[in-house]
Amino acid sequence: MKKLLAIAIAAGVSAPVLADTTLYGQLHASYDALSGATDKNTVASNSSRIGVKGSAELNAGLKAIYQAEWGIDTGGEAGGADKTAVKGGGVSFSNRNQVVGLAGGFGALLIGRHDTPMKTVGRKADLFWSTQLGQNRSVTNPALWDIRANNVIAYQTPKMGGFQALGAYVTDIAGSDDNTAFSVNGFYNAGPMMLGAGYETHDVDGAGDQNAYRLVGSYKIGPAKLVGFYQDETNDAGVSELLTGITGGTPDATVIGVGAAYKIGAGTVKAQYYTRDNDGAGADDPELIAIGYDHKLGSKTEVYGQYANVTDGAIGGAGHGEKVGPDAGGDAGGISVGIRHKF
Repeated sequence: MKKLLAIAIAAGVSAPVLADTTLYGQLHASYDALSGATDKNTVASNSSRIGVKGSAELNAGLKAIYQAEWGIDTGGEAGGADKTAVKGGGVSFSNRNQVVGLAGGFGALLIGRHDTPMKTVGRKADLFWSTQLGQNRSVTNPALWDIRANNVIAYQTPKMGGFQALGAYVTDIAGSDDNTAFSVNGFYNAGPMMLGAGYETHDVDGAGDQNAYRLVGSYKIGPAKLVGFYQDETNDAGVSELLTGITGGTPDATVIGVGAAYKIGAGTVKAQYYTRDNDGAGADDPELIAIGYDHKLGSKTEVYGQYANVTDGAIGGAGHGEKVGPDAGGDAGGISVGIRHKF
């Protein structure tokens, strides 16, 4: 799970005790000039968030760990099951990761609402922060395989050499306790190399089940970084229709992605290419091309500019502003300039 938590890892692997509660977050906004089925010039609030996290010493060598995080949409896009508009408009909040648990020498046990382990694997290979316009979620089917789930019970192992694993059971998806999910990941880090894998399955009563797995890797060579991504998904029509709202669901597919980044002083030049191969005659096979430049203005603040294009698919949404579908030629793309500050 996304950081699951940095707190849990710190508490379970003999790091110093966290004092009380920490306030943290990030504000990430961009100006996007998009073209596709419609042309849009818009300001996007890209997974901006605020949260609190911490730990407390308990008996028997245990620690209580906790996190409560909310999304902030400064564009004022209110509504939806998890969103509450502030009176007067202008800002809305959404529920993000919110968990409580125990940590110790055994690892960490958490319960609440959180990103699935499968989702975390995809982000490890995304050079575009999983929130910038060029993010890989334009082609990875995020409505099914990049889920932040309610009703999560999760266990994370302690670090064993360079390896750490995480498993999560979701007791209720799609609004029924007859519908469940299981997700697991594992990562191995050794110097400049990272390898990761994830698997997730959804079991919906009366509809069927479906599953997917991901493989990712990265390697650093001086100022350069290379990444690779592979996803294989077997989607059940009834299950995927229920979870995505897309009539007929989504087809089985494989996704392959590669990327590279190169640091130049305070800046990073980066690019990535992803292709999605959907099963079925006549099915569109989206392709993503993204190039960008990030520049650090300090340890916690970055500005950037980038170009991204998706052929036979949509761009935006999934944590980055408005979504634009393809034009008559099958393309959707745009230019984005933005700033992100973490605190």
